Amino acid sequence: MVAVGVLAAACTRAPATQKSTDLRTEVARLQRTSALLQRQIELASEKEFYLVIDPAASAVSLMLRGAELQRYPVLGLQIGHPRVSWVGRHDPRPWQGTIWSNGELDPPRQIDRLVIQAAPPGKDVAEPEPAEIPPTAEELYPVPMRYHIRFAGGLSLEIRPREADANAGRWARLWASWSAKWRDVAAAILTRDRDAVRLRMAMNPKDAESLYRSLPPAVRLIVLAGGADAAADSK
Repeated sequence: MVAVGVLAAACTRAPATQKSTDLRTEVARLQRTSALLQRQIELASEKEFYLVIDPAASAVSLMLRGAELQRYPVLGLQIGHPRVSWVGRHDPRPWQGTIWSNGELDPPRQIDRLVIQAAPPGKDVAEPEPAEIPPTAEELYPVPMRYHIRFAGGLSLEIRPREADANAGRWARLWASWSAKWRDVAAAILTRDRDAVRLRMAMNPKDAESLYRSLPPAVRLIVLAGGADAAADSK
């Protein structure tokens, strides 16, 4: 009878312990969700442009005051950490749910103002010359094969339009991938500046080009909770 009583008590405690663990897990999840929503409200209440990467929806959005200005599909998202002497060194800071500030294009976009002035009036009335046609955005702002959006604090968002270009040949995409990889290796050897965290985002070339041409200066970023494949960078 004593053995039966001990067994019954153990069975009674097991469900109670499981419920307590589930409750703590749910409370922690709600706290993370609440903190993430609070940061989104903070971004929406300010006047700066910001990006929202939603891994669950496979999309990145350009936002202002809580309004979605443009939404781009994300074909793939990987997270990379630097390597020191070929050993991975992970930054302990959380990168999801954190507000990253002062995002700038690398290489920077060339900003040129085109001013068209009319000819001064003359005494003789002549047929005016045809107006000069301004260059298109594609002609004015060429997009590199690979570019970064680097944020203060060490986060880098890397975008490679060439590797997701369905119109490019297999060897062209492979060459773009390998050349980018070896440029990273060379940069790691020749400089001490390393990205603390790098998010590698695959996008349709047209979307990547549009993002490059329209990205405002000093943009902010928040990455929502969701999955991202791990990819160690040779940096």
